[in-house]
Amino acid sequence: MRPLVGPLFVLLGWIAGAQPLPPQWTPETAMRQAAERLPSVQVARALLQSAQAYASSIGAQPNPFLRLSATHGDPIEEANALVFRFEIAGQPGLRELSAESTAQARAEELAGEKRLVALRTGQAYYSYWEKLGILRVARTRTELAQSLERSSFRRLSVGEISQNSHLRSQLELARSQADQVTARVEAEQAQGLLNLLLGRKVDEQITVRLEDAVPPELPPGASQVQSNLVDIQGGLSSLPELNALRHEAKAQETQTELARRANSPELLMQFYRDRLGPTNVQAVQVAITIPLWDWGQVAAEVGRREGLAEAAKARVAERELVLEQKALEAWKRYQGALEREKILSEQATRFSRLSSDARRAYDASLMTLLEVFDVQQSYRQALQAYITAQADVARAALEIGALKPAGFFEEVSRVQP
Repeated sequence: MRPLVGPLFVLLGWIAGAQPLPPQWTPETAMRQAAERLPSVQVARALLQSAQAYASSIGAQPNPFLRLSATHGDPIEEANALVFRFEIAGQPGLRELSAESTAQARAEELAGEKRLVALRTGQAYYSYWEKLGILRVARTRTELAQSLERSSFRRLSVGEISQNSHLRSQLELARSQADQVTARVEAEQAQGLLNLLLGRKVDEQITVRLEDAVPPELPPGASQVQSNLVDIQGGLSSLPELNALRHEAKAQETQTELARRANSPELLMQFYRDRLGPTNVQAVQVAITIPLWDWGQVAAEVGRREGLAEAAKARVAERELVLEQKALEAWKRYQGALEREKILSEQATRFSRLSSDARRAYDASLMTLLEVFDVQQSYRQALQAYITAQADVARAALEIGALKPAGFFEEVSRVQP
């Protein structure tokens, strides 16, 4: 895993020390918990259980029925009968096959929903991590502004600077305090979203293990972009969401064949007698019912099912194109984020030294207050951009992980009905 470098590591270390609140959450533990507890996962699990229960018995023959008659006059021979109806054109097997395909689709959808929830939770984790870093920058800016305001007041008292310069220091202090409030609110919002995904109260404190807040292992290097992208796209066909669509298409094909056999002959077996009381008329009868023609209902159902089957097949191809586009975009974002992170890391380190030198230069009357503000603002912007770049790397890496059939999401996406 790539280590955090530069001033951000020290900065986030201060944050971790300022919030020693158990339990500590890693991206993995957060994603695991969300992938088991979020309501959308529970919905997908319930749908799977429903489909499995349906598939367990739908392949049986039609239920027998008992016919009892009260007659006035001479009853027909089969007035009272126990009737068994048997579908002999393979309909029970087709119903079972269709139901099993649907259950397999629900299982893949559960796996896909877990991966989606894990992805959203991981991204929320890194967004919270990012907002904590920006909040720390805002606090440091406020502390520095307070120090500069005190130095400015001392220099104003001895006549070294004008009243206008001192007012500028007070204005900078007020702005820094306002920006700190904004950063704090954004951090609380990010924490609330992460808490919601974890099934916790929105205002519960979350302590993240910032040493783990780095992107997962991925193929590095811009020179390997093309080959690695091909590898990622090659695994897209095994993703749960595509498997679910394939099983849905198979279920629709089976339903179409089942509709074609709706007008097939059936076997009937009856144990009958004409009266419930004493009688000489009782027997066993085996018969075959043969439909003569279709008035149009069977043809209409077959046409509808054929259209649904074709649409289900087309959805597979459509989703493959969408996933290929997502893989390309995620990989490009990841590569771009890596490049920005490297550039901003160097800038943040450079401006860190300039910031420290500027503060001492102002105390020695070698720099004006406006010059110090300019250096501090450049440093703050570089550091915030570096924090965001690191979070962007992590978020893009999560997107790539979600597009791999196994590996990064292997545990959190495992189906456990």
